[in-house]
Amino acid sequence: MNTLGKEIHRSYDELGPIQVIDDGNKRYLAFGTDDEQSCQLIHQPHVLQHEYTRAILLALLMVNPKHITVIGVGGGGLLTALHHLLPNCILQGVELRREVARLAYKYFQLPKNSHIKMYIGDGLEYLKNEEVTTDLIIADMYLAEGIDEQQLSQQFIASSYKRLNENGWLILNYWLDHKMDEQLVEALQYYFDQLYMCDTGGGNWVIYAGKVDINKPLIDESKINTYSKAAGFSFKHFLQRLVVLA
Repeated sequence: MNTLGKEIHRSYDELGPIQVIDDGNKRYLAFGTDDEQSCQLIHQPHVLQHEYTRAILLALLMVNPKHITVIGVGGGGLLTALHHLLPNCILQGVELRREVARLAYKYFQLPKNSHIKMYIGDGLEYLKNEEVTTDLIIADMYLAEGIDEQQLSQQFIASSYKRLNENGWLILNYWLDHKMDEQLVEALQYYFDQLYMCDTGGGNWVIYAGKVDINKPLIDESKINTYSKAAGFSFKHFLQRLVVLA
């Protein structure tokens, strides 16, 4: 990981090391492994760098959110991008590690804004115990060893469904090296009316689960060009990869 640039920060918490790497153009967040947890373009922090995070934003074509919950903040890239695209939307970050959230503000330009709120704690416990409902839940929970399996559990799916408003969507980041779990698919099919997935081409699938009427149009095509220009990448590229999850 250090071959990508200079380590400008290292700290530790009860889960292990947290590093920030800077190559002069981009900054990377890592948890003491060779895998990037976050990557940010320093001079355009709102332009997402990972393909799967870009695919996640397709959800903005499926719903008009007033409130979005992002579980697994990392370097804050999704929150920064969402705030850039939807400055009046309330964004709720949920991050397990307090130190990671602190570094998102200090090194990754996460805006300090009244529309961006931060909860420190476990993502599933947040969904189970907090009463606030939301239009969009984005689950991107990672530990040093990889994806947090908790976000693929039946309990997580059920708790997400309860927190979503009508016409809301649950978005899951899912590694391609995970075989599609039958129990996960069954839980998604039990709770959600519309299920789609996108092969991002970058090693991840993104799963979209909608609490919506199956007879309503899926995509608001009028937003594609506006969001593509503002986000700095083509939404159409990922729309072409979107398929039904059966």
